[in-house]
Amino acid sequence: MFTKLLKHEWRAARGVLGLLCLISLSAALLGGSAMRYLVSFSNQDAQAGLGVVLCVLSMIAAIVGIVVCATGIEFFTIWRFYKSRFTDEGYLTFTLPVTTHQILLSSLVTNLIGAVIAIAALIVSFIVFGIVGFSALEGLFPMLWDMMPGIWEKLKLLLQQEELRYVWMLLANSLCGMVCEIVVVMLSVTIGSIIAQKHKILAAIGVYYGIHVGISLVSGTIGILGNLPAITGSADPYGIFSNLLVSQMTLFLVIGVVSYVLMYHFVNRKLNLN
Repeated sequence: MFTKLLKHEWRAARGVLGLLCLISLSAALLGGSAMRYLVSFSNQDAQAGLGVVLCVLSMIAAIVGIVVCATGIEFFTIWRFYKSRFTDEGYLTFTLPVTTHQILLSSLVTNLIGAVIAIAALIVSFIVFGIVGFSALEGLFPMLWDMMPGIWEKLKLLLQQEELRYVWMLLANSLCGMVCEIVVVMLSVTIGSIIAQKHKILAAIGVYYGIHVGISLVSGTIGILGNLPAITGSADPYGIFSNLLVSQMTLFLVIGVVSYVLMYHFVNRKLNLN
């Protein structure tokens, strides 16, 4: 039943997510075309005119559009969580033969998929932006292609170094932070929807701000304690950095687990859809 619920969530969200990705890619093509014109124009002995101004404005609008689309994907998945759990649609959701854990986890997985799609759309759009924009430079891409073997050899040397461990730790830290952030947002929406009869979204924003103030105080304290050896000059910088990453990752995991337990408690015990 969990799989069916997850499929339903994906079907409800995929249309809007696909549209936002398409808009982001279109903005990248528009901005890249404008950049291509500016690059080709810079090689000519001509004065800047209205076309150059329009191209610059188009590039700025394209960059803003790409970022807005990526942000919109995240906002939409959170909105789907609110609408499908805490509105009239939520009454139907909680009457399904599924557990509260399955209901919450299906939304969590959908939000994680949305986050991955947002990041992918952002990266792909800016790559397309750059490829189209610099395509006006003759010989650029053949030169980059010739450089690829050397770059790959340097990358393999880098992968053999001890510092690669910190790269993996940073990636793991970012992943834990992303999951923690999504769970905290879901908890904020849950608490805001329960404590407020009206203006539930505003209440959720207030709860989210309060939670992050507390998280900032805790993480700041941990950061200061972790940097005490660096302040006194009595420890290895790499060791301090490693300990800081581990402590931050642990904090993310603890906050994520506690937030999910609280969200489950509020939904299972406090939510009243009658």
